Amino acid sequence: LGVHLSAALSSTYSAAEEAARPLGAAVAVVDSKSAAMGTGFIALAAARAAAAGADLHTVVAAARSAVDRTHAYIVVQRLDNLRRSGRLGGAAAWLGTALSLKPLLRLDNGKLVLAQRVRTASKAVATMLDQVCGVVGDSAAALAVHHVADPDGAAELADSLAHRLPACPPAIITELGPVLALHVGAGALAVAVQVPADSPDAQRLS
Repeated sequence: LGVHLSAALSSTYSAAEEAARPLGAAVAVVDSKSAAMGTGFIALAAARAAAAGADLHTVVAAARSAVDRTHAYIVVQRLDNLRRSGRLGGAAAWLGTALSLKPLLRLDNGKLVLAQRVRTASKAVATMLDQVCGVVGDSAAALAVHHVADPDGAAELADSLAHRLPACPPAIITELGPVLALHVGAGALAVAVQVPADSPDAQRLS
C-alpha cells in the first residue's frame, strides 16, 4: 500500500497509480488528500491495521477511513509562493497579499483553500487554534504542529493545544520538509489533526 500527498497538490499520486497498474491487485495506492503529518497519520492508521494482521483490502479501508478523519490548517506570512506555484487561486492569493492580511488556509478534500483572512499573524494563529479545537472537541485526537524556521512559534502553539485539548496526546512538533516549506514560506505554522473513529466529527462524516 502506498499513501501519498494529496493528488490536488502534487502529481505523486498519479505517478504511483501508473507504477502500480502493472502489478494488479498486489499493490494499492491511496490519495491522502493531505500533506506532511496529515499524510503520516493516514499511513500510521494503515500500518496499525497491517501490524494487526489485516489483509490488503482491510488495510486500504483503514487508510481511506483515516482520510476522512484528517484535517490540516496552515498560517502563512505571504501568499506569493503559493500563488506562483498554482497551489492557491490567484484572486484569493492576490487579495490577501494586496491587503497585507495573514491568511489561514486549510485542506479541503485535498485542495488548499483560503479559510479566513486575519489582520495579524497572532490572530491568524489564534483562529487556527480555535478551528482545530472545534474539530477535536473532547476526543483524544492525534496532533502535529509543523513550522518553517519558527521553532519557538511551533512550541508555543503546541503548548496552547495541550492546554486547550487535555484529552489529546502531546502534539508532534517538526519542521515542514523543504518542498512544502518552499511553497508556504518562512514563518509558516501548521496543524495536522486526526480525530478518532468514534469522535462526533468522524460519526458525522461516516
